[in-house]
Amino acid sequence: MALKDAPVQIRRAATVAQISISITRALGILFTTLIIATLPTWVPGLLAYQTIPVALLVLAIGSVIVSRKGSRIREEIAERQFEKVRRSTFATAILGFIIGGIIPGLLYIYLYTRIGNVMVKQTPDDPRTVYLLPHPSEGIFLGRYLGWIGAYLLVLYIGYTQLSPGLREVSDWLSPVLGVHFNTMIIALFLVFTNPLTYPPLLYLWTFAGFLGGLIAGGKIRRGFLVGMTVYLSTLGALGLAALAIYQNVNLSTLSSLPPPPPGFSIISATSGPVAGDIIPILIQGASPTTQMVIQDVILTMIRNAGLVFAVATISGRAASLFWQGDVFILKTFWKTIKTRKPNLPQTTRTRAIPKKGILLLALAILFLIPTQHTTQPSTITQAPPGGPYQQNLAIGLDMLGAPNASLRMTNLDLSSKGLVLDNNYAGNNLSLFIINNNYSQSLGTSSGLGIPSFILGLFSQPALITFYTGDPATTRGESDNVAAQFAQALGVGFTKAFAIPSGQGTVTIYAPNPELTNNDALTRVLGLLPGSSFSTLIKPANLQTLQYLAAVGLASISLPAPLTQTPTQAFSFILNTQFARQFYKAGQHYLSLKTLFGFQTGIVGDTNSNASIVSISFQRGTVLYSPLGQVPPSNPIYDNFTSTYIYNATITPRSDFAANFTYPFAPNITIHKTVNPPSGPLGTAHNIVVMIQNFDNVTVTNLNVTDDEAPSSYQKTLQISPSGVQTGQFANFPPSQTQFLSYTATTKSSGTYVLSPAIIEFVWEAPNGTRVRYTVATDNPLISSSSGPWTQFTRTFTDLQPYSYLLLLPLLLTPIIETLKLLGRHRKRKPEPWVSAPMRPQNTPPPPPAQAGPDKPADMPSSKNP
Repeated sequence: MALKDAPVQIRRAATVAQISISITRALGILFTTLIIATLPTWVPGLLAYQTIPVALLVLAIGSVIVSRKGSRIREEIAERQFEKVRRSTFATAILGFIIGGIIPGLLYIYLYTRIGNVMVKQTPDDPRTVYLLPHPSEGIFLGRYLGWIGAYLLVLYIGYTQLSPGLREVSDWLSPVLGVHFNTMIIALFLVFTNPLTYPPLLYLWTFAGFLGGLIAGGKIRRGFLVGMTVYLSTLGALGLAALAIYQNVNLSTLSSLPPPPPGFSIISATSGPVAGDIIPILIQGASPTTQMVIQDVILTMIRNAGLVFAVATISGRAASLFWQGDVFILKTFWKTIKTRKPNLPQTTRTRAIPKKGILLLALAILFLIPTQHTTQPSTITQAPPGGPYQQNLAIGLDMLGAPNASLRMTNLDLSSKGLVLDNNYAGNNLSLFIINNNYSQSLGTSSGLGIPSFILGLFSQPALITFYTGDPATTRGESDNVAAQFAQALGVGFTKAFAIPSGQGTVTIYAPNPELTNNDALTRVLGLLPGSSFSTLIKPANLQTLQYLAAVGLASISLPAPLTQTPTQAFSFILNTQFARQFYKAGQHYLSLKTLFGFQTGIVGDTNSNASIVSISFQRGTVLYSPLGQVPPSNPIYDNFTSTYIYNATITPRSDFAANFTYPFAPNITIHKTVNPPSGPLGTAHNIVVMIQNFDNVTVTNLNVTDDEAPSSYQKTLQISPSGVQTGQFANFPPSQTQFLSYTATTKSSGTYVLSPAIIEFVWEAPNGTRVRYTVATDNPLISSSSGPWTQFTRTFTDLQPYSYLLLLPLLLTPIIETLKLLGRHRKRKPEPWVSAPMRPQNTPPPPPAQAGPDKPADMPSSKNP
């Protein structure tokens, strides 16, 4: 007979057994999840026989053992083997107290008492009835298959569209070099190896995906677990296939000639985001990244992250199955209530009980979806000791094309009032700079004493703090962190260590500020550190937002031009390099004004507290400066003919402006543009690239040569260019208003951002005085943005890796076949008759009357006289 027809004592005992099993299994899952979450410290602790790691292992294994014994106990209760089940329950309770924790022991002790209650209430003449446990629903037809497909596609789509900014930038940079499979690998790496406890968007994604898959699968709790596990393993399989495709198609020589990163790339964002944010701190703390302990910690951290993702997917799948069972139970109860007519019963008759089982299942499922809030306390920063005096130089330069560039340098700064001072933490420090790079493309070379090439600068599109120490990393690591704390207090922003790499005899450490800190806000904070009467008051960050500039403040040896020629000392310094657009064309009278260039309203006043305040304008050789200002003894400003530099000492005489009238044969207004149409599109789009040369001037130039290398050689496998090769054009004369074009087509074969090569023109112009001058003009690096959806990513990987990828078809094809065969088999089976352990009644014999309940026998306990 069905268990629902059993006496109330047996039903209650079976219910208590089911609750005990469920709670014990939940405890086992909890202990296992705790082991996974603490895996990097749990494994060394277990090897050292520490109490907590050993206890977690014992509790996890014990919970599994106790829950399995509980399943058999429930079956024995339904089979009415009370003597045997009572002994098993007592033994299981002891196991629960010893290796399963206190809660399973208490539950099975309570179950032991319920079984004893059943044994007390039974009589020797009770029938030997075997009760059948309820069989959970199998869910909808092909539910596991549909749940897997739906959840897997959801995970791929959300992973593609919501990829973290740092990993997205890495993918856009390297996918055109390594192929479209690199994007697939990055997405799968993000989905599988990101710690969901520290990156909430991934936690929500896997929770929803597992819940959706389990809800579609329905039925047993095991079905939800299997769907979550299959989705996780499928994502892991996509990662393996993509890595295999890259390994087969890419050689190491490709990595030796990487193109420059696209504009906006930030190494800070890439190294402080998911995956890398967990690995890099381990590499930083170790003495060497190749030591056994560091490698062990990295492997355990990756396994921990993958295990947590697996736990989230499978637990949410189980919760969905619980939710599904609760919904089905409530719907069935509701449907029966509607269909069944209620008889007119007396008021004393018991009404239908509330479906407590369905409500309990729903409550347990909802508890799985409640997020946990985590709060962190900010660390306190102590004030640093004080520092010394300064000198400043604002230098303006003009190139042959007539484009001004400006450099403000301030050395030997006293920033002690802001919390920056040269203390013992700078003993082995060679460089400590807070850098702001606003798409500045020039190198900060040896003339500044920094020696930072443009390729390195291109990695920092966000503000960053860089320190370089020589010495023992175990000692310098703490000193570098203390320096970062000083800068954090001075700038009013928090810093997080992004990564550290060995360089020569020292270590370079990169610190990342808050991601919300913009370049404009960072420059405003940096200018706030400088003396209030310095040239920094001439700089308005709002006027520089659309320009290319690089600013840095910190410990660096920055040299100054004449007349401030002196040996640079180790002190705090500030530098701001700004590139302006072209403003002068051809020969003739030109006028340069600092007030117009910078847009300041106040005058130029030298700080009396500084050693020197110098403003200079450097011209091209051959510049003729006339009508100089203020030629009174002592001459200020003065013009140095040898260096073609106009020098003004603001400490002696303040001015409202510093301007110059001069003549120089700048390049005529010949422009070159390299454009891409369309600039972005899906994978396989044909992009038309046009190089356009125009003469907007009223003079003719000669010997104009155009050269376009199209794209870096590292793109040759993923960018199809027609016609290929270097595009050239030669024009003997290029008169006014003439326009020439070079064009070709580029078809993308991978997703990402392609940084094309600049086009260059060279031409000769004869100045009015007969001087022939050769000029060179280059375009910016145009970009092609290529995108591909998750379906394209997966199908490309599947196609490129045949026949290995056919293995993925096995679950895709076998699952519906097996489910169909099972469905047909269930329909062919005959419905089994209920079996009752009682003698057969002769035919045509009326049944005996029901027995009356005695004082020692409850009314709902069957009598031995009832068949």
